[in-house]
This record gives sequence, C-alpha cells and structure tokens, in this order.
Amino acid sequence: MRKRGFVREHVGVVSLAATVVILVVLYFIPLPYYFFLPGEAMNLQPLISVQGGHKTAKGTLMLTTVDVLYANNVYSYLYGLLQPDHQLYTAQELSGGFSDRQYNDIEQYMMQSAHQDAVIAAMRFLHKPVVVTVQGVQVISVDSNSLAKGVLQPGDIITAIGHVSLVKNPAAMYTELTHYKPGQTVTLTIVHGKKTRTATVPLIGLPPLPGQKGTRAGIGFLPAVAQTVSTPDHVVFHTGNIEGPSAGLMFTLEIINQLYPGEDLTRGYKIAGTGTIDPTGQVGQIGGAAHKVADANAAGAEIFFVPADVAPGDTNALHAIQEGKQLGTHMKIVPVRTLAQVVAYLRSLPPKAGV
Repeated sequence: MRKRGFVREHVGVVSLAATVVILVVLYFIPLPYYFFLPGEAMNLQPLISVQGGHKTAKGTLMLTTVDVLYANNVYSYLYGLLQPDHQLYTAQELSGGFSDRQYNDIEQYMMQSAHQDAVIAAMRFLHKPVVVTVQGVQVISVDSNSLAKGVLQPGDIITAIGHVSLVKNPAAMYTELTHYKPGQTVTLTIVHGKKTRTATVPLIGLPPLPGQKGTRAGIGFLPAVAQTVSTPDHVVFHTGNIEGPSAGLMFTLEIINQLYPGEDLTRGYKIAGTGTIDPTGQVGQIGGAAHKVADANAAGAEIFFVPADVAPGDTNALHAIQEGKQLGTHMKIVPVRTLAQVVAYLRSLPPKAGV
C-alpha cells in the first residue's frame, strides 16, 4: 500500500513539475503582437508653458492617448484579449518591420516633430515671429545590415558628405549619394549635441526609391530633417513618456489659447481631440481614433475634434463617429481639416453658462 501510494505521489510530483515547465516555457515563447487599448484624456495646461502666455482658461483642452500593450508571450496575449475595446496588430503591421528599439526611436522623433510643428503652426496663425533653422539630416534608426552600425547613433545629425553640405533635407543626401556605388566609402560630418566629428563609412546596396529602378548606394539608416525652432514666445513641453505625433492639433490649440489676447477659446467647455498638425495648419490622420473617443467620453469631454476623412483610405472620422454611437455619448464629434477651422468653431461657441 505504501509503495503504491509512493508511486502515485511520485507521478503527481512529475506531472506538477511538467506543468510548471510548460508554463515557464510558454512565458518565453515570443509572440509578434501588439494590442491597442484606450488610454486617457490629459489636461494640456500643465503640460505646456508659453513664455508671456496665460493659464486662465475656464474650460479644458485635452489630448487623448492610446495604450500599447506588447503581447510578447502567451500570457500578455491572453490578457490583451480580455481587455475591452482592444485592437490586435501584428508587429509588422504596427512597426513596419522595425525592431522595438527602432520603433521607439521613431515614435520619440515624431513627438519631437509634433512639438516643433505645433509651435510653428501656432505662431504663424497668431502672426508672431518664428524662425526655423535646418541643421542637416537626423539619424532616427540604423538598419541592421548597415556597415555604419556602431558608427552612427540615433540622434546624430549628418551635416555633410565629403565637402558637400547637406542642410536641406534627406532628398539632398539621396541626390549626393547617386554619385557613388555600393562598396565605396564616404566621409560624413556628424553633429551630436555640441560635438562634431567625422567618420568614414562603406556604402551598401539599397532598394530603389519610388519611381526609380535598380540598386542604389546608401548608408542604411532612417533619415529625417533636423531643425530648430525659435520664437520670442518660448514654449516648454512637459509630455513625459507620451510618444507619437497625434497630439499635434491639441498642442497647437493650447499654445494659441495661452497667447490669445483677451480671449478664452475653451468658452468654459471640456474639449478633447486628436490629429497631427503640419506647419501650415493642416490636420492629419492618426491611429486609434475610436480608442481616443472612448478616452474623451470617459473624461467627460463635451466636444471631440477628429481629423476629417479626406483622402481614399482615411477612416478617423468614420471610426470616431461609429465609436460615439456605440458608446451612446452626448459628446459632439467634430471632423476637421485645418487649424483655422477648429479655431473658428471654438470662437463660434456660446460661453458656457456659469463660467
């Protein structure tokens, strides 16, 4: 009897151990998925300070966010599936094939650009002075097959190839590299912070640019325009770990409202929204529009601005309106194309009673 009991106990221990091993193994099996989940609506007034501006708004301007859950194992995947209003994306769909680090570098750059574009758009709308100085071509991320890996780092600014200055945009760099072939080397002038250095890197073969044919010579990195923006009305952003470009429109509205002489654009209302902004004041499409409607509704927003669907494939306004109907919200969802349209809408609102 004792012997049989011992066997049963031994089998039970083995089964438990096997189960533990399987559970541990499942934790380490990587999955290439991301979940988009509703984030939060955040009051912009504490996040932006404008020199010479005021923070006397009776209402609130809010940015909206999307929480991104990296489902890198079975357990985080199952957790994501249990969350309400989730959207599932493959890593390829979300990041376009970039690594997590590269994707984060891109998102951080896009937030930096959103800050700059918001300042430019706001100052131009208010007819205030703003100076944009192009510095060169910024390195956002370095390709895994680049022979410049370890030489170039995200944040580096390339100002010249050889003796040819590149202070315009990546197109100028592409044009200069057409004079070279894969396997040749180029000498780069690189600025990072206050330090300038030169480095010689071999060129690799890259796919042709749109409209071109054949392999082209390239360095192998994701480029962007590096620029500085200066204005007497200095703007400071305190956006922390928020990433991406989608708060550009709301950044711009907060800057304008802090500088608008004798006027409060909020009219006492709680106003949320989303949308990119470019220096000319054009509002662009973003990701997760439906989640941001849910954020705004949960925060008690009365008005929500969303990019209008203009080009084929645009769906922001469509998804926002659908989400609003599904939530049964009384929040007014307003599709917009330009900054001027948004400001005109706000100025047309009657001041809210009691404020």
